[in-house]
Amino acid sequence: MNAIRPAARVHGRIAQQIPAFAAIGVIGYFVDAGITYLSAKYLGMSPELARPPGFIIATIVNFILNRSITFRHARAAAIGAFVRYCLVASSGLAVNYAVYSACVLLAPSAGIAVTPAILPLFVAAGSGAAMVLTFVGFRFFAFRP
Repeated sequence: MNAIRPAARVHGRIAQQIPAFAAIGVIGYFVDAGITYLSAKYLGMSPELARPPGFIIATIVNFILNRSITFRHARAAAIGAFVRYCLVASSGLAVNYAVYSACVLLAPSAGIAVTPAILPLFVAAGSGAAMVLTFVGFRFFAFRP
């Protein structure tokens, strides 16, 4: 009976972590997309240069929220967890930015004008593509004890 309890506890924790991770991801999306949009529209930055500031700020916000909510049971030291989180986030960024850039490059051939208004949709496409990779990396690497 004791062998079953830890498995049930882990399953229950994952069942709670996935919705929390997704909700925090939505917050991160709004931070990222908002800064990307504002940088392109009001600072005149190109779509490619408007994205990194949004991603950096969203990464910091998401780390704080994921550490305090999604992975609150993890006993990893904050600095070590943040460094590992940034490594995983960098991998996620590679996937995320590749999809975002593909959208920027391919949109004109599909008859879609690349304007600041469309960029949040491209951010969402990249974020969605990176979500599974980052959840697994954060859970099993960044917030490990």
